[in-house]
This record gives sequence, C-alpha cells and structure tokens, in this order.
Amino acid sequence: MEKVENKTLLNKYINETGILNIFSHDMRANIELFSFNKGEYLINEGESSNYLFFLVSGKVKVFSHSSSGKVMFVSHFHSFEVLGETCSLWEKPPTASVKAISKVYCIGISMINHRETLFNDLSFLRYTCLSLAERLSSMTSSTCITLFDSLESRLASFILKNAKEDIFYYNLTECAELLCTSYRHLLRVINSFCSTGRLEKNGKYYKIIDKKYLSEIASNISDI
Repeated sequence: MEKVENKTLLNKYINETGILNIFSHDMRANIELFSFNKGEYLINEGESSNYLFFLVSGKVKVFSHSSSGKVMFVSHFHSFEVLGETCSLWEKPPTASVKAISKVYCIGISMINHRETLFNDLSFLRYTCLSLAERLSSMTSSTCITLFDSLESRLASFILKNAKEDIFYYNLTECAELLCTSYRHLLRVINSFCSTGRLEKNGKYYKIIDKKYLSEIASNISDI
C-alpha cells in the first residue's frame, strides 16, 4: 500500500465517483488516496484495518478460507465500492480478505481519526445499509447459481463476460477459484468445449468459435 500525494488524481476520482455525496458533511479534507499493486492485500482476513477503503479504480477479489484451508471465492469488485465497512467501523476482525488483481486505487478514511464522525453521519449510514443489502442479495443469487448450475453453464457465462473480441485470455487458476471449482475440473470442461468445436485453443488464449452455444447455456452471473 502506498499513499498517493496527487491532488489532481484524487480530485479526478472524487468527481468521477461522487463520493462526497454520500456524506452529510464535507469530508474532502478527511479523505486520502492510496494505491495497491497487483497481488497486494487491501484487507487481510482476521486483521482489523485502520482505514475504510472505497475502491475507485482497478479490480479486487474477495475470498475467505474454510476450516480445511480451502479458498472460497466470495465476490469480485471492479467499480466504485466500499470495502470492509462493517469490520472497519466496528473494529471487528474481517472474515474475508480483499486482494488486488490489477493496479488498484482506493480512497481511504482513517478510522482512528474519523470513526465517530461516520457513526453520527446519517447519510453515510443509509448508504452503508443500502450497499450491504444489495451485496447480500447479489451474493445469495450467486450462491444459488454456484450450487445448482453446472460448471459448463457458469464457465460459459464467465468466458462471455471476460472475452475481448471473442478472445478469452485468463489465468485459469484464478478462474477456477472464482468459479468455486478445482483446476482439473475446469480444465476438463474447457477441453470439452475445444473438442466439440465451441472454443479453439491458440497458445495461451482461447478463441470463441460457437458464441451462440455459449450464450444458450450461460448462467446469469452478475458479479464476475
């Protein structure tokens, strides 16, 4: 994590996200800009953060670990989003980690200096409640899809959402984690798509050959 001393860039993100509108009072003097490199943790499972972060640029994944140590994907964020608000506000150890999967910029508010201010800000608390409710609804829907839809359907959706000009290039280990499956199972399904003419492998990427078929079987996964 690195504090970014660039007022022009900070003002750019303030204007793009409208972050000041979620507070009752002008918080401009109380917010800071931070950057995280790919692979860095914004929040560590079990470790309380001294900052409340708002994702303003880049992409992060949220995941936790089961009692057996298995990684369990929770969600993906790639737009303006408040992160770890419950744990940061109430000083609770996070039950999940947030990791940057690209270069990330966050606006941060010091909990040491401004926790009481936020606790007494009705507009901010309303925003937080709405954000939590929407997130819970999305996670419930995604969990049902994971439980009841086949990997073929979920992978088809993932490929269509992440392909550019019908080219799918993605770290398959990461893809397996996001789809809550094993790397071996994922590879079997991808190879099946290739052998039946749905995809074509070219080096390290895959070209979509039968987009109609993938669209027909795709799950409705909104947050990946």
